Amino acid sequence: MRRFTLPGIFLILLAALYFLWQYRFERTPVFPTWRLQELQQLAKPATGVAWLRAATGPELRLRVDQGSPGVVTRFDFPKIRAVGLLHLKFVASARKLRPGTQVWEDGRCIIEWHDPSGGSIWENDSFHTVRHDDLGSVLEMVAKPERPPAIPALRLENLGTSGDLELSLFEATVVRERLLWKIGRWVLMAAWLAWIFAWIRYKGPGCITRPLLAGAIWILMGIYFVVPGPWKSYRSFGSPFQIGEKIPQTRVVDEPASEPLATTSSPVTGQPAALQSVGRIPEKGDITIRIKHYVEKARPFLHIVLLFGPTFLIACLVGRRSACSLAIILALAIEAAQFAFGFGFDSTDIVDLVCDAAGIALALAVHHPVQRKWPRLIAC
Repeated sequence: MRRFTLPGIFLILLAALYFLWQYRFERTPVFPTWRLQELQQLAKPATGVAWLRAATGPELRLRVDQGSPGVVTRFDFPKIRAVGLLHLKFVASARKLRPGTQVWEDGRCIIEWHDPSGGSIWENDSFHTVRHDDLGSVLEMVAKPERPPAIPALRLENLGTSGDLELSLFEATVVRERLLWKIGRWVLMAAWLAWIFAWIRYKGPGCITRPLLAGAIWILMGIYFVVPGPWKSYRSFGSPFQIGEKIPQTRVVDEPASEPLATTSSPVTGQPAALQSVGRIPEKGDITIRIKHYVEKARPFLHIVLLFGPTFLIACLVGRRSACSLAIILALAIEAAQFAFGFGFDSTDIVDLVCDAAGIALALAVHHPVQRKWPRLIAC
């Protein structure tokens, strides 16, 4: 019976995680949703920037001709104040956009996060890039500043040697966490801990403490590397976040607008060509993401270490069999979450799984002599 009950409960917990995550955010009632239509009304003409008419509404194009410098433009959102979370929905595409010599010289969509007291830029948060011929698709995420709250602004940069960066859909909505998520996540973690306790079936010394510690290690690894994971922005599981129905403009509370940002001469796009690129933007997210980005050769080593540590500790607490099964679930969950969040699955992910397996095997191999030397402290 147990062989069917525990896997069934596991699937129920996964479904609960999916539901809570998809309903994590909701619209705030005091801000409207800013779209290209609203931003176009404030735009002024600028070299290389053009507004196009489409059946679905206005589209924005940044064109770089061969031999001409890159095109940069920006928007301040009307009646915005310092916020902590910003839901973005967009379609960005590239047409014959040839990238420059630097890896970041392509089409970039950036959220500027400004100091609410002085207007200076705290952070440039690049949330999407395109190059060559990329037709684009509807994407969404929830962006957050490194130092919340902050005032957001939209910046677009076409830094290629030629070609177009097009924005055919853009929506920015201030969101907040639902009470359902704030309470439900703790209930869900307790349920996961209970499931792990039942899965382990440890009956040795410290038959309560050791499984709880092992479960805590596994859950912390899941929080750090699976959901929410090491990424800076929050992404949905395939289908859009359920942030609620669009609020009619008549229901939006008329909040005072923020002071004009000190970095611009006016709160609109269509700035003169003197507006310069922000240059290279450091990789965002957890330290592991940054290391994998800057030191590509260290990626296999990181995955070996990533699974070695928790596997060895759990094995020392509750034994090799439980450690092996929990580590395998964790390794598969890491790759599954990346796929569900829209990062794809390719040959490098297969290499990651192989390195994960090597980390698990190495941890179990190291555990064996340690257990023989300290049998009373280390579980079998």
